[in-house]
Order: sequence, then C-alpha cells, then structure tokens
Amino acid sequence: MKNSKSYLPVLFFMFFMVDVGAQHFNIHNPITLPDKSQQSIIAQRIGYTDITVNYHSPGARGRVVWGKMVPYGKVWRAGANENTILTITDDVEIEGQKLAAGSYGLHLLPEEDNWTFIFSKNHTSWGSYFYQADEDVLRVTVPVQKAVEMNEWLSFNFKKRDRGAASIVLSWADRSAELNLTLDINEIALDNIRKQLRSDAYWEWFSWCQAADYCAEYKINTKEALEWVNKSIQLRENFSNWDVKAKLLKQLGEDEEAEKAIERAIEVGSDIYLERYGRRLLKEKDYDQAEYVFGQAIKKNSTYWRAHFNRGNALKALNKNKEARKAFELALKYCPKERKAQIQNNLESVR
Repeated sequence: MKNSKSYLPVLFFMFFMVDVGAQHFNIHNPITLPDKSQQSIIAQRIGYTDITVNYHSPGARGRVVWGKMVPYGKVWRAGANENTILTITDDVEIEGQKLAAGSYGLHLLPEEDNWTFIFSKNHTSWGSYFYQADEDVLRVTVPVQKAVEMNEWLSFNFKKRDRGAASIVLSWADRSAELNLTLDINEIALDNIRKQLRSDAYWEWFSWCQAADYCAEYKINTKEALEWVNKSIQLRENFSNWDVKAKLLKQLGEDEEAEKAIERAIEVGSDIYLERYGRRLLKEKDYDQAEYVFGQAIKKNSTYWRAHFNRGNALKALNKNKEARKAFELALKYCPKERKAQIQNNLESVR
C-alpha cells in the first residue's frame, strides 16, 4: 500500500499535464492546409468600375452535379467553403434590376431549366448554411445553358466586356448560366473626371483638354466640355485644345465657329501636329483639306519628309499626279535611308 500511495502524486501530475496539454492544443489556431476546392478570384474593370468575384472552386470528380450533389430547389453557396462574394465599386444593373455598390454574398437557387442568383447583404458567413431570405437584396432568374464541353471545376468568368456592360458566366460540369451587368458609364466617368479636375490636374492644360476630348469622342456633356477646353486654352493654347474645341463646336451645330477654331489650331500647331492632323483627314477622305494642312506643316518645316510624303498621297488621291510627283521627290530627298524604297514606290506610281 505504501508503494501504491507513492504513485498517486505522479499519476495526478501526469493527468494534470495531459489535461493542460490538451487545452494548450485547443486554444491555438489550426495550421492552414491547401484547400481541396481552391480559392479563385476574377476581376474586371469597366470604365472606372471594378467588378470582383471571390469564390472557392469545387471539382466534379466524376459525380453528377446538378440535381444530385447540388439539389434543385435548395439555396446553395455557388462555390465551396466560405461565401462566394461579388464586389462592385459603383451602382450597376443586373438583368435590368438595380444593385448598389458594395459586397454581396452570392447564392444560387438552381432548377433544371433556370437558376436564380441571390445577392445577400450578408457576405461574411460560411457558405449557405446561415442564409436568411430576409437578407436578400436582389434575386435574378436566368435560363440555364447546356455547356459545350464538360467543366471539371466550377468557374466564374467574364464573357462580355463592353464600354458600359459586362457579363459573368457561372459554369460547372455540363451546365452554365450568364448574368448581364450594365452601368451608367457616362455619369460615372463624368463624376470621376469632375473630381480629378478639382485636384492637381486643375493647373494643367492637358487635363482640361483630355476631359473635353473624352466628351467629344463619345458625344456627351458637350456644353460643359466646351467650358473645359476653354480653360485649357486659357492655360496654354496649342493645336490639341483648339482641335478639340472645333470638334465640340461642330457637335453643337456651330460650323462657322468650328472652322475658325480649326484655323487657329493650324496657326498655333507645330509641323508634327499638323502632319498628324493631315493623316486624320486622309483617313476621312477629305483630300483637299489634307493637302492644305500638309502644306501648312511644310511652311513650318520645309524639310519635314513625312509632310511632303503625305501631301503627295493627298495630291495623288486628287489626281494631281504632276504635283504629287514633286511632293514625293522632296520626301525622297529628306527622308531617312530606310524609308527611301517605300517613297520610291509611290513616286513610280505617279509616272
């Protein structure tokens, strides 16, 4: 008995150490291991708007997915592990329904012929286990498509990418569905431009010219754009801002003022800018004006071979071969060695 009693403190100590060790093990975070359903992130910028889908991608692994592993009529997390999360940085419309900027838990209610995508304001829960319908922000139902080829891994991808639109396709196994997103690219762009013009960009002629030229390109916000380009000219007049002003005036139907603006652009423009403008006119098949502009570039720099060469092209298009030949000869005289063969071919074409 004496010997057995002597073991009690030892046994108590061992039990205490095992118990403490177990507690010690439990209070530490587990190690991170590779996910079987690996994390994927896709992102696309449309204009200023970033669209991101963060999800985990399960594999089919020979299983029947739709209607079996993913049952019909039951909300599913559209991925694996944590919530699948859609994040948008500006308001959009999804299949014509508004969705405000933010992050959303993306769930799926699949049926055989259509899928309902559910956007939940709760994007921090684990999968769809804690899904609550009263947290829905938007539901959108779209038709299901049969996949052209088997997709082993669940994936989200951007299919359509236009100036003010995009589409996201969810594909897995033998099925897929597409969500169409649209956004007011013009209002978003103008809001961002106005904010930038209140920063250091305010002091730069180029910033105001850029902003106005963007409007001219897409034929939007023309009157305010005209104010912007006038600010650019006030800071430093040059070919670029007068050219943009001419475009805007023409869009406003003020053709006479537009002509005056482009004449001023030609007056203040360098030989290089005039030659570029002349090439633009060639593409527009305005050969008379192109020939005139190339001539003005040559007045500013008589040895500018590009201006001589393209003036020759304009004259050739006008069937003025004799004058075109002289222009090509001058281009051949002043051009670098590597361009001589090209110009020689043009010269021979007007014999």
